[in-house]
Amino acid sequence: MPMINLRPPAKINLYLKVLRKRPDGYHDIETVFERIDLCDELSLKAIPEDIVVKCDDPQAPCDKRNLIYKAAQMLKDRYPAAGGVEMTLKKNIPVAAGLGGASSDCAYALRGLNELWNLKLNKSHLLEIGSSIGADVAFFLLDCGRAIGRGKGEILEPCGDGQEKSVFWYLLVNPGFPVLAKDAYNDLNLGLTSAPSDSRINPVRLKGIKFEDLGSLLSNSLEVPVERKSKAISEMKSAIKEAGLRFSIMSGSGPTVYGVASGKEEALEAKSRLLLGDGWKAFVARTLW
Repeated sequence: MPMINLRPPAKINLYLKVLRKRPDGYHDIETVFERIDLCDELSLKAIPEDIVVKCDDPQAPCDKRNLIYKAAQMLKDRYPAAGGVEMTLKKNIPVAAGLGGASSDCAYALRGLNELWNLKLNKSHLLEIGSSIGADVAFFLLDCGRAIGRGKGEILEPCGDGQEKSVFWYLLVNPGFPVLAKDAYNDLNLGLTSAPSDSRINPVRLKGIKFEDLGSLLSNSLEVPVERKSKAISEMKSAIKEAGLRFSIMSGSGPTVYGVASGKEEALEAKSRLLLGDGWKAFVARTLW
């Protein structure tokens, strides 16, 4: 049977501002997504029928709750001639960590199933399907290392077109416990407001942004409410700074915190100096264009 092997990457948010709560329960945001080279491993194998999901991480469900299962089911519902698939997922990206692992797995499952089942769907069709499954899925369907996200995160403006593309190195620290995105957003207690964005982001600036410019960009509306519930956020940020990195911030809805290094050597040196708390895991990663 044919098999396809994929490496869905993680993301971090260089900037995340929650603008307002929407009538549909979601939130309008303005964010800067950055793809990094911390990747899961996903293999798709054609089988005669059914959808089978296998995963090495017990925190990730192997039934219809998993977004890769939802992706396969949605394609089968729309295209009944599609066969079956066995999807095997090795999780290197922590689950519910603010790194977009589930969304990336979903996006790459859609890409792979489109090829495995020879559906010949164009990118706009895949984007429409992916956005209906999860707000961050669309970013991982773009061939872009950095993008501005608006709306729920699905309205995207790529920040690289073959010209200068800045690359950063990161030290990521995960405390070993999950944070559900819906809980982080709910703790903001936003009303149905229409407050305008004081946008300081644009694709021209972000395409070749320099390390020294990051201090004025890094921001996350969700950091304070998550930190209020978990002192681990401030502890990880302090540990990263004590390890020698100047900038540190929480990614997405957390709880992963990352520090930005001036290069690979500084990131690796900071990791070697990092004092890990109980259950913490550290990763070094770079921008993935």
